Amino acid sequence: MPNIQPFSAPDSSMKMWPSLASFGNVLPMPGGQIFFYDCKGSTAQEPSNQKPDKKPTLVFIHGLGDEADTWRHIIPLLCEKGYRCIAPDLPGFGRSLWRRRNGVSCHANAALRLISECGVDGPVVLIGSSMGCGVAELAAFRRTDLVQAMIMLDGCFPIQGGVSKGMFLLGLPFIGRRWYRGFRANHEAAWKSLYAYYRDLDAMSDEDKKFLRERVIARVESDNQERGYFASLRSITAAFMFRRAYYSRKIKKFNGKLLLLWGEHDHVMPVEKAAPFRALRPDALLKTIAGAGHLPHQEKPAETAEAILSFLEGLNG
Repeated sequence: MPNIQPFSAPDSSMKMWPSLASFGNVLPMPGGQIFFYDCKGSTAQEPSNQKPDKKPTLVFIHGLGDEADTWRHIIPLLCEKGYRCIAPDLPGFGRSLWRRRNGVSCHANAALRLISECGVDGPVVLIGSSMGCGVAELAAFRRTDLVQAMIMLDGCFPIQGGVSKGMFLLGLPFIGRRWYRGFRANHEAAWKSLYAYYRDLDAMSDEDKKFLRERVIARVESDNQERGYFASLRSITAAFMFRRAYYSRKIKKFNGKLLLLWGEHDHVMPVEKAAPFRALRPDALLKTIAGAGHLPHQEKPAETAEAILSFLEGLNG
């Protein structure tokens, strides 16, 4: 993997989660660079004379306004079971600096490029969160030969309902920029903006809360992430408005297995919104994670990992 370099930026405002820091890498690409974690499961180190491991590679795709560290509690649990876990900051988010046109299609292409550069030739299971579910779907549609299954956390496409008024207004340059940059003058408001995404943010560990507070401040102070956020938001809005038929047709034809995981108390994307997706794919498994909001992999990592592992173990059954 000659193009991949270890991540080395000790002065970066986007700190790595301590237990993942040794797995940080950067892939230079036309348009910028992609930061990612690459954690190889224990079986990846087996001697070459042993039978090759049949476990799929897990590729994690975060949501809007998030980064690879959203998976910080899940990755170690799955690596312990022998799975190789790759988790990028999507273009324009976190430590993935980006200069070219951005959006959901760009994210899907970047994920597929990263998979290739990491030497993965399949099978792959894509695991998306919120917006990352739509990115995962698009990547899977483009490489049906590579993607064995998808696991979607609190998101899927198509969903019930159209573009909300708030989402549409945030996509307008003046309104959205003013809202985003307002957090630069009020870091406490930036921190409080996270509460909507959790069932009980205050109940998380002190280490988590300190990390999340520093992260959201670094996020709103970043011009790179501001550009990535709004380019992605406008891209999602366009998909809601004009690409529903495309996603519906493609997801219906996708041959891989599907798992929907949903936080029981998700008020950002209630599980009822998945109704059109489930009508298209009645074979998709649905499991709710008790005591979790929009980010069950952060609030209830053990339960979320257990559900993922149960699904993975049944792939070849």
